[in-house]
Amino acid sequence: MKGIELMEKRKKLLFHINSMGKGGAEKVVSVLSERFAKDGYETVVATLWQADTEYTLSDDVRRINLGDKNSSKNRGRIALALGRLLDLRKMIREERPDLVISFCNKANFRCAYSMAGIKIPLLVSVRNDPRVDYYPHKYGMRQMEKKASGCVFQTYDAMECFGEEFRKKSKVIWNPLDDKYMVSGCKGEERSNYIVSVGRLCVQKNQLLLLKAFRRIMEEFPQYELRIYGEESDAGVKESLCKYIDENGMGGRVRFMGQSSHLEREMRDASLFVLSSDYEGLPNALMEAMALGIPVVSTDCPCGGPRELIEDGVSGLLIPTGSEEGLFMAVKKLLNDPKLAWQIGKEGEKVKEKASPDAIYQEWKKFVEELT
Repeated sequence: MKGIELMEKRKKLLFHINSMGKGGAEKVVSVLSERFAKDGYETVVATLWQADTEYTLSDDVRRINLGDKNSSKNRGRIALALGRLLDLRKMIREERPDLVISFCNKANFRCAYSMAGIKIPLLVSVRNDPRVDYYPHKYGMRQMEKKASGCVFQTYDAMECFGEEFRKKSKVIWNPLDDKYMVSGCKGEERSNYIVSVGRLCVQKNQLLLLKAFRRIMEEFPQYELRIYGEESDAGVKESLCKYIDENGMGGRVRFMGQSSHLEREMRDASLFVLSSDYEGLPNALMEAMALGIPVVSTDCPCGGPRELIEDGVSGLLIPTGSEEGLFMAVKKLLNDPKLAWQIGKEGEKVKEKASPDAIYQEWKKFVEELT
């Protein structure tokens, strides 16, 4: 019987995301694609372009870069978008996967439109705040809800932004931690005198709020510096942050660290981790800091990601979104009380129990098996 149909033909999964650049969704795709490949699935990642710095895919994962195709070159905006849809549709028909898994709003919309009439199930993954990423795009949102066989949300608040029928075929699954964050974490009360923040330099992450709070912190705690990791993704943001630093005499106390592939080592000794975002999905950087036992302070921003991770006052401190005073007081509280900071770091480290790569992979695998 042909080796029992080649030992039951391997299922083929095709992930689609814009690129493998250093973002939260891209990191999840790199972790999940490797896990599925090692578990015997034929795994393909299809992107539109190659970013300047990217997460590395496993050797067991095949990548297709649609941006290499001539049909996407030298075209206007509408023609370019249509060309991408046609390229994606053609590629999916040629690959004939058992399931397409897309990440982020544009990739979700692209798959929903390009797979019209194709009888292959689509599993979409909603990141960030749907009120920002989906509500302005009603037609794409409706097409996605109609076409998708299932959806993975990061938070229940995000799921509530969609209709009842779509929610019925959806699940909430956290992001998986990278294996390198599963090591023993929490240090003692003595930590290095720096505060760390990780995230793209962009309007969403609101690093200006962080700088405003730190300007007041450095007056009371002159031994501390602020280290900000991440590359600029919104033009002009870094320039405006540098201008604020210069105008307020903060030079030498704030360092832009750029990208790092070894954050688990570089921020391990930080006194605090701060997330100042206006909105988030389930922030990987916050989860990773908690896994390392670093005390964390975060805005309680939509769509509920920080609140999913943090029990306020127990495993971290939550402050109102956009509140300079709230951020200043929370950071000051932990710097003044090393014992409390240590206790919060120790509790935060428990995030590893729920977000281990094995546990999260099993949740995804169960859902994938239901759809294929």
